[in-house]
Amino acid sequence: MATNTFGRRGVVVSPPRGSFQPVSLPPPAAPIVPRPLSDEEPLFRDNKLLSDIPFLTIGLIFVLLLVYALQRSLTIDIAKDGSLDIRSLIAQGASGYDLVVGRGEWWRIGLAPLLHGSQWHLIGNCVALFIVGVRLESLIGRGWFSLIFVASAIAGEAGSLLGNGPAVAVGVGASGAITGLIAALFVASFEPEADAAQTISRLKTSLFFGVPALLPLAFGASGNVNYYAHAGGAVAGAALAITPWLAFWSYESLPRSAGMTLLAGLAASLVCAGFAAMHYSSYMADAVQYIRASEAPANAEEMASRSLDLVTRYPKDPRAHLFRAIAYLDKASFNAAETEARTAMSLAASDVAGGPVRAGAQSLMAVLLLAQGRTSEAKAMAAEPCRAKMAEVRRILQKQKLCT
Repeated sequence: MATNTFGRRGVVVSPPRGSFQPVSLPPPAAPIVPRPLSDEEPLFRDNKLLSDIPFLTIGLIFVLLLVYALQRSLTIDIAKDGSLDIRSLIAQGASGYDLVVGRGEWWRIGLAPLLHGSQWHLIGNCVALFIVGVRLESLIGRGWFSLIFVASAIAGEAGSLLGNGPAVAVGVGASGAITGLIAALFVASFEPEADAAQTISRLKTSLFFGVPALLPLAFGASGNVNYYAHAGGAVAGAALAITPWLAFWSYESLPRSAGMTLLAGLAASLVCAGFAAMHYSSYMADAVQYIRASEAPANAEEMASRSLDLVTRYPKDPRAHLFRAIAYLDKASFNAAETEARTAMSLAASDVAGGPVRAGAQSLMAVLLLAQGRTSEAKAMAAEPCRAKMAEVRRILQKQKLCT
């Protein structure tokens, strides 16, 4: 007798019994389809503890530590406060307006975020990276996490170059990339599926690090912290964190593997390191002409007292002539002070790290001219340093009513 399945594919009807009563058949079992696994799940899906460990964050910290160890081994001098010599940083790949824009050394953008100026600079960034990474990496996945880190690092360099201009000699550090992760964590705090405890924890962490990283921009950021790099990184991080929502994705649907992003970042860094190696010997040869970090005067009194010795030993360093001009100004030797200040300005104009020195020499010249009753010349000389993003210089000139 023919078998009739009435459209039920794969269901075999049992052979006819003695009676022709209808036989109830059990429903066909649903086929078992294995769930696709991400690149991370095969090792960690059965171990919640391991799956929550921020391996990428730890790996990035390890890379930063390794790079800084290499920096210290190559530096020509270390300051009393532990800061690496600025000329060594330039040779290693630090970025700056005069270096990147003036000399066209764009490869520095890919290296500067991996470098640090001192051990405390490095430790602060690593602590922030770890605390933020613990909360963010497992949420958005290593693929998106690595993309935010790399994009924020580049955006931070762009923000630094545009915001600081020549006023800042050089910049290094991963703070732009880390601020991008902080901004991403802030955006992720408002994830609809998060419970109240998760939301509060993410908000507290992002605000704890984000507010001091960005708020000073509202009050004319100054000092040794590169707030413009923070701003650039924060914009990129927030934009990438909100992108999944705009595209109607969930964080769970984001790529969990960081392989392609890290591979591209590694390749770019190696190319940039190759350019740095090509220029390294020339920059290090030039470094011997400038005051070493450990020899830099700590205060104005020391600048004046040691100025003659520094000018004698480092005649091509504009800082030495600026210190000498300050010493002459203290003695009311205006003509000699003006000569030294003009020499400092001339040398700083051709120095890749001379932007701040040039602004300082110009402000000193303006004060000298004003003291000699040459008011119109003083205001003309003060015009450029008044526009520079150097709070201390601007404050001195404003006190003398030279900034309009």
